[in-house]
Amino acid sequence: MEQDNQLDDIDQAGGCIITAEAMQEHRDKKRRKQSMPPYNLEDPILSRIGDTPLVEYPEPLAGDLRIKLEKENPTGSMKDRIALGMILEMMKSGELSDEDLVVEASSGNTAGGVALAANRLGFDSIITTPESTSSQKIGYVESFGAELVTCPDVDSDDEDHYRNRARTIADERDGVFLNQYQNQLNPEVHEKWTGPEIWEQTDELTHIVCPMGTGGTLSGIGKYIKKQDSSVEIVGVDAEKSNISSAFYGDVPVEYSTQIEGLGKNGETPTMWFDYIDRVESVDDETAITHARTAATEYGVLIGTSSSAALKVARDIARKSEESSVVLVACDGGEQYFDILSD
Repeated sequence: MEQDNQLDDIDQAGGCIITAEAMQEHRDKKRRKQSMPPYNLEDPILSRIGDTPLVEYPEPLAGDLRIKLEKENPTGSMKDRIALGMILEMMKSGELSDEDLVVEASSGNTAGGVALAANRLGFDSIITTPESTSSQKIGYVESFGAELVTCPDVDSDDEDHYRNRARTIADERDGVFLNQYQNQLNPEVHEKWTGPEIWEQTDELTHIVCPMGTGGTLSGIGKYIKKQDSSVEIVGVDAEKSNISSAFYGDVPVEYSTQIEGLGKNGETPTMWFDYIDRVESVDDETAITHARTAATEYGVLIGTSSSAALKVARDIARKSEESSVVLVACDGGEQYFDILSD
């Protein structure tokens, strides 16, 4: 610690006695110190969440493109992070006690993450999902012993909508509704965990690109990265017929419609921190699916379709600029979407 302070003092004073190698080592040390995992668990399963690899995308491009492979989490997606993080933070604050019933609404990966975290932490859990949710994702819920409530695909103001059903179940059965769509712990977990992890893994960084659903992943990462280097561009990716981009730019809303699970929303949610996002790009369904297939067949990279929509945007950036150093957050793997990718 004393040596670190001395290096800081000499560096700020313009001292030239420190070599470039020493300063780089010092910066690396500071990064490692900042990015210690926030949740240190003895549980052999939950301790596998996080610390996912950052790998080079093998396509030759003008700039540098690396992919954060969140598929390496236990249930195959980055939603394991918020499932564990939100529950632990709510236990710490007293919002969730040992005997409480955990309730969550999810149209995709959060369902499995919450089922796993609740299982390992000793909670009973109920997950509500729309009936269109893929069988692969429902399989995680059932495998980990959570109670599954399937809801009709209806408008969000209908009482049978899966988010409204979750709230009703929590009220009727004295449960605690995690509510990833509004709970500020969603982006806060990524600010505390995923952002520092990416920062530690990168020597140079010009862009972060990430698909947006609840917006929590990109918002939390963006807030942390902007504090470290405000010049890094934070880029969100939306579905073409979606209203995240409409809300971001103040445009007229469109009718929400996409085949891509987990991408886009009818409008802005409280977990979208637009102050830390520089721009939002929209990608159509066909382009997203084509990029997923190409990434797998030509480059051996199997990622989900929301991530492949973001891949299109990340590739465009890296193709245009030799100075670019882009990190794409791939939220899950293509294993969840073989029914789409094989058509």
